[in-house]
Amino acid sequence: MDHKWLEDFVVLARERSFSKAALARHVTQPQFSRRIRALEMWAGAELVNRAGIPLALTPAGEELLPVARRTVGNLSDTRARIRQTSQTMDWVTLATGRTLSRTTVPAWMTKVRRETKGLRLRIVTGSIHEGATLLEQGGADFLLAFSHPRLPLLLDDQLFEGMAFATDELVPVSAPRNNGKPAHDLPGTAGKPVHTLVYSPTLALAQILQDGLTRMRADLHLYPVTESDFAESLHEQALEGAGLAWLPRALVANDLAAGKLVAVRAQEFSIRFEIRLFRPRQARTALVDGIWRMSAGG
Repeated sequence: MDHKWLEDFVVLARERSFSKAALARHVTQPQFSRRIRALEMWAGAELVNRAGIPLALTPAGEELLPVARRTVGNLSDTRARIRQTSQTMDWVTLATGRTLSRTTVPAWMTKVRRETKGLRLRIVTGSIHEGATLLEQGGADFLLAFSHPRLPLLLDDQLFEGMAFATDELVPVSAPRNNGKPAHDLPGTAGKPVHTLVYSPTLALAQILQDGLTRMRADLHLYPVTESDFAESLHEQALEGAGLAWLPRALVANDLAAGKLVAVRAQEFSIRFEIRLFRPRQARTALVDGIWRMSAGG
């Protein structure tokens, strides 16, 4: 059994709503429902009466709830004690996305290491919601994430704080033709749409891109030929000339400077976004607090 199922169940018992509990756990409602169903399969009984609004626990659910609360609490306390006793050889843990781990983290770490002796950094990559969950559960000291109105983190302001860390922009890029012009140019036509390389809908960058294009209200004719949940995969395909992609400037800056990629009407179609750094308001160690202070300003 995954201990996260018990944490989900405790939150569901508190919220009495699958949608509210899913938001609190930073997962989609279908994902949350599957995890509760998995717990019920493990228990061998239905734990939730889904017929009523608000929902109620079944007798089996009422029996499990106090045990789940104690188990979750005991695990949290034990983890805290283990982390406390291991501070002499401690790691600072950063949760972030795969793309940010390549574009933004290296320069940040150069700055931090220059001012901090003996730093040991653990980088954990995943989705924004996975990183937020890790931060909430005490498994990470920091979360570095894309920030956008369409990407609400729902972190408790009384427990967590964030700072504007950096800005970047999604730039439409294409491999060049022999004459230096883009092989895939905007805006395209109905008869000849632009071959594009797009992000999987679940990615943060997909949400930022979709919002930016909607706000432009431009008459673009796009034909997706590749979809990926990995920006670097789209980057490689753009270099091979497979299509046009909106990629973070920090990811493609060297290729633009070398002429391996060209920006396509960047002033008109680039989309700016913010990157934010989050942490618990109560820093776990003086080292973590010092890193936060020296990180101000990116």
